[in-house]
Amino acid sequence: MSDDNVLYDSPTEFLHEVAEKSGHCVAQSVIPLEDGSYVCACSCERWEVVAPSRQEGLRLARAHTGSAP
Repeated sequence: MSDDNVLYDSPTEFLHEVAEKSGHCVAQSVIPLEDGSYVCACSCERWEVVAPSRQEGLRLARAHTGSAP
């Protein structure tokens, strides 16, 4: 099985994995803001943007990691 499809037993296990691979694109987040926009960031700590919608945030995250179709 590829490391790209790993299932974690708990959120804590996932967060430990992210912390161990600091500087790598292991996890991305798309978090809603009060004004209706979304802040998008990556665990690599070199990418953070604000998107107008959740869909656009997800698209930008995929583009950042190179997984966009």
